Amino acid sequence: MGHLLSSLLGLLRRYLLLFIGIVLVLVGGTWARSEWRQVRASAGELPSLQAAQHRVDARKAALRAALDREARTMSTATRQALDARIREVDTEIRRLAQARDDMPLLSVLRGGPDALPARLEQAALHGIELELRRQERAWLAALRSRLDVLLDRQAALHRLESLRLAYLSAYQAREDAKKTLAAAYAHRRWTDRMFPYSPAGRQVQALEARVAAQQGRTDAALARFRQQKQLVDQLPRAPDLARLQVDERRLVAAAAPLAERLRQVETFAAQSIAWQAWQVVKPVLGAAVAVLVSWIVVPFAIRAVFYFVLAPLAARTRPILIAEPRGDEDRLLRAWQHMREDGPQVSAVSKRIELGPDDEMLVRPAYCQSQPEHVEVGTKVLFDWSYWLPSIAAHLWMLDRLRTARPAGIVVSSTVDALEEVALLEIPAGAAFVLQARGLAGVLYKRGRKPRIRSHWRLGTLHAWLTLQLRYLSFEGPATLVIKGRRGVRLENASTGRVVSQDATLGFSTNTVYATVRARPFLPYMLGRRALLNDKFSGKHAYFLYEEIPGRGQPGERNRNPLEALVDAGLKALGV
Repeated sequence: MGHLLSSLLGLLRRYLLLFIGIVLVLVGGTWARSEWRQVRASAGELPSLQAAQHRVDARKAALRAALDREARTMSTATRQALDARIREVDTEIRRLAQARDDMPLLSVLRGGPDALPARLEQAALHGIELELRRQERAWLAALRSRLDVLLDRQAALHRLESLRLAYLSAYQAREDAKKTLAAAYAHRRWTDRMFPYSPAGRQVQALEARVAAQQGRTDAALARFRQQKQLVDQLPRAPDLARLQVDERRLVAAAAPLAERLRQVETFAAQSIAWQAWQVVKPVLGAAVAVLVSWIVVPFAIRAVFYFVLAPLAARTRPILIAEPRGDEDRLLRAWQHMREDGPQVSAVSKRIELGPDDEMLVRPAYCQSQPEHVEVGTKVLFDWSYWLPSIAAHLWMLDRLRTARPAGIVVSSTVDALEEVALLEIPAGAAFVLQARGLAGVLYKRGRKPRIRSHWRLGTLHAWLTLQLRYLSFEGPATLVIKGRRGVRLENASTGRVVSQDATLGFSTNTVYATVRARPFLPYMLGRRALLNDKFSGKHAYFLYEEIPGRGQPGERNRNPLEALVDAGLKALGV
């Protein structure tokens, strides 16, 4: 019962965790999709909104400058010019208002990522221009009213001046009449005063009537002047000519939708991690695409150049020959011919080596499978101190050194790789064999007569540079080499000319004519499934050695990191 309960609880726990995981994935997916949609929208809108805001600001500045020029011109205009300009502004206001009413219908017909910024920009431009025209209309109306007041007051002042001059004229006439009457009084005799109807008396009476009449005219002119003066004082004064002041707040309100949308997008851009990541990626996106395309295309281009230019050029150059053929080649190579009597495959899972009292054997510990008890086993730190780097690179260090006082059979076999087989290659005295050190597992030789290793550099041939093997190491006999190879080692005669995969080659006799040929067909090489070059061996009594499964060129080997590939290329150039 307890086991059943624990199983049920475990099942419930698993499904509960699965359910929670599904919920988190769905929530995360929804958030990511929403965030990505906003990023995509903002990525398209923000530059357009910023450009639209810049154009709106520039247009507003241009309209304000034009309005200032127009205001300076209209400030000294006549009443007729003001009336004409007011009619023009009214027509422009009606046109802009009609265009603003038609904008929603046009916005429905327009789509695309820049539709919203364009609509907001158009609305802002129309709103700003309409608002400026309205403010201009209000200023022109105020200017027209001021001009009316100014003209009415000027007319009243002109009439006041006329009445003042009329009063001064009447006053002067009255004073002249008074002076004449005073002169008549001064020249009048006493008889004239006694007799008022005398000629002098009648003259005085006439002058008195004239003064009285002139006094009445003077008083009437004064009354009229005072009445006009009172009227002028009661007239409103024209306000000072005010400069046209644009209400910036109303202009900002007209363009508020564009500014608000730009603020929202900028706020999102400042707070969104996805947007900030997009801004980091966006500048290098083009370069990344170019690098990616180059990463894909350039290797194919390089491969094409190597295949169609360098490989044919190398095929026409002189092949590599380590040593010129000798007259006693038949005697020297009988051992190799004897090795091939049972077929070209000269290897087996294990080989038995007869170790005599005068012999000495160096072998890798992993390839010494068994030996008699009486065999003396020592250690050889390095295969050859003269070639310490190839010895270390080829794992020919810390070797077992075997010696015996009586004949003993040594069994050599790979204990680390089930696919590896070993072969015994006997090199007669006077002969030499070029061998890549990576294929050497051991060597048997007479005591005190360790086989000599010679270095052959070939820097002047294109074959060496294309294969990146600039140096070849040859082992001189007499000696027996223990060769290792995956799934078998084959020794073939190159008299008729043979071609083999370059990765499989282990070595060849020094009298072999060695060259490289272009691998065919082209498509597998272009796709990276085949090497560019194959090794070609030819020559009378020439032999070459190769393993059936190349140690290099395997999928695991080809996918190594670049540093390992670079190191291996350098070792290959040194003959390892």
